[in-house]
Amino acid sequence: MDLNTINKTANLSKNNSMSLMIFKLVREHHPDFALHPFYAMNIFKIKEVLNAKEYPIKMATMNGADFFSGVISVRGEYISVYDTAQWFGYEKQQTTDRSVIVVCEVNHKIIGLLIAYIHGVAEKDWKEIQSADQNAKKIVSQTRIEDELCLIMDVEQMIADITGTDLEKESKVESLGQEYEKIILFADDQASIRGYVKAVLENLGIKHEIYNDGSGIIDFLQSEQNRDKVGLVITDLEMPNVSGHTVIRTIKEKMGLKIPVIVHSSMTVGDSVRQASELGADGFIGKIDTKEIVHTIKQYFKN
Repeated sequence: MDLNTINKTANLSKNNSMSLMIFKLVREHHPDFALHPFYAMNIFKIKEVLNAKEYPIKMATMNGADFFSGVISVRGEYISVYDTAQWFGYEKQQTTDRSVIVVCEVNHKIIGLLIAYIHGVAEKDWKEIQSADQNAKKIVSQTRIEDELCLIMDVEQMIADITGTDLEKESKVESLGQEYEKIILFADDQASIRGYVKAVLENLGIKHEIYNDGSGIIDFLQSEQNRDKVGLVITDLEMPNVSGHTVIRTIKEKMGLKIPVIVHSSMTVGDSVRQASELGADGFIGKIDTKEIVHTIKQYFKN
């Protein structure tokens, strides 16, 4: 798989579809290969895919994450590489001819993920994506590939584990010091992010409704009486059932509402920002950026 493939498939999200890179955490000839489920990540989070043999991993100064493999040099830039299998609790990987390093950009952070074997790319309608069990900390959702289970990894959780991000600490912010009649609607399929944003809004003193996908926002706005209560909508882009793309199109095109809609996404690669704007979003915030959330609310929240 190369960047041309990634660029062609990334546009699917506009049509309420998702493009996934499918992989396994053990090499193809591993005796337990067939017993391991497929894993996947959203192609929108991928900058490039490198042949691991061509980019030798070199140890560097100690890193806090126990699944840290080392660093690689890519066109003069050093990128930290992490062992995806180790993060999931499997044994440390040995680099083979099939191994790749997937360079991802998430929340403005660039990391490399060592992966044993890429199966290919799959296009999935969001109706084919189901939410994962709420206790599955490292899995955000799941689907089926060739009639087998495919677990979609939570790359944001890996970043949090690497950086030691404390969401409770990140959510602490002073109240805006005034009462608001209108509310903010927020949607995200990641439970930890919902909890974080809920705490931010509570600390700011803003009433809100929070949903685990875009259907809640659309259902709430079906009532014309409810529409007058909403001063701002903030939504993730990639969610099972009803995506943020559908939320934006429904509010801006089908309903014709003037309510500001802000995208809140970890997919901070430039193409995601551009496509959100093309869909009609009024702004874009990277995840776990409290300062930017507060700034955006002050700019767009209409009381």
